[in-house]
Amino acid sequence: MIIKQSPEDFFVEEIPNGEPGKEWNDSGAFAVFKLTKTNLNTEQTIEIISKRFHIPSNTIKYSGTKDKHAHTIQYISIPNHHGINQIRLDEDNLKLEHVGYNDEPLSLGTLKGNRFIITVRELTHDELNTIKHKHTSKKYENKDEQVKIDSKQITLMPNYFDEQRFSSNNYNIGLSILKKDYKSAVNYMCKSSNIYSDTITIYLAAHPNDYVGALQHIPKKTLLMFIHAVQSFIFNEALSKLLIENALKKGIKFYLVPYSIGRFVFYENYSDYKNITESLELVGFDTHNVHHEIKHLMTELGLTQRDFIVRAIPELSVDGTTRDCFVNMNNLEIEIMDNRVILEF
Repeated sequence: MIIKQSPEDFFVEEIPNGEPGKEWNDSGAFAVFKLTKTNLNTEQTIEIISKRFHIPSNTIKYSGTKDKHAHTIQYISIPNHHGINQIRLDEDNLKLEHVGYNDEPLSLGTLKGNRFIITVRELTHDELNTIKHKHTSKKYENKDEQVKIDSKQITLMPNYFDEQRFSSNNYNIGLSILKKDYKSAVNYMCKSSNIYSDTITIYLAAHPNDYVGALQHIPKKTLLMFIHAVQSFIFNEALSKLLIENALKKGIKFYLVPYSIGRFVFYENYSDYKNITESLELVGFDTHNVHHEIKHLMTELGLTQRDFIVRAIPELSVDGTTRDCFVNMNNLEIEIMDNRVILEF
């Protein structure tokens, strides 16, 4: 099977808090914009808007980061200065439209949810039949038969971080920073064809071996993304290990699905996810009561919680939080057409 063959195969739209149709105010301290983009990640887009309209990038806030290789709709807030509601973009891969105001800036996590439409292509005959048999009571022998399955129940799934968090050597850069190996962090950034590699190369030509200085020329939000990639990897690995241990103990059938720096674990039956740890830590320097699986993983990586204090670049020091181990997929709809499947939830 192939996921994200084209950006249009992965559509995600934010569902903001508030009453539908009345999410935003008629006035407020912050102007809210609807941002539609294709083949751009959120940080790249913020930089474009910042430079185009001369707005400090650290004043542009949003509720969540969105994939690069996707078609996405999200919302951003900008301090409501005179004329700010007049800015607009209407390009092939980037559109910006003023939609209202808010009394507070948008912030990470302040969303009701996200709506997804995902197209999976080039499934094998066995993969198609597995989906049909799992979600319907009828058996289908003709792989070209079109089937639409409307599943209104809530479907529980592991709440992993996916590839968008780990692309372009994000994890390796973040791990190098936490281990105070700034030279390796810079080298990984240049090797990954990162959009900031030219900035680093030019700086180092003038300041040889000043790797901390080179990193300080990268936007802090981008550098934090690398640290978050390490937190996310530890969470993914701990959750996968817990699921495997539980499955082996209870005889639950599961699947291993590899991704760029690890593997996901999924159970065959959604109901088997019950009665497992509800949340795990996204570990930081102040995290208390760290789960034993996370402690073990950090030891394997050669990390301690104190490493999440980055004295050379204090803005990269991160405290801890928790994340739910499972997420509800509401109103799952599955449409099977030829050798592709469209999932909406």
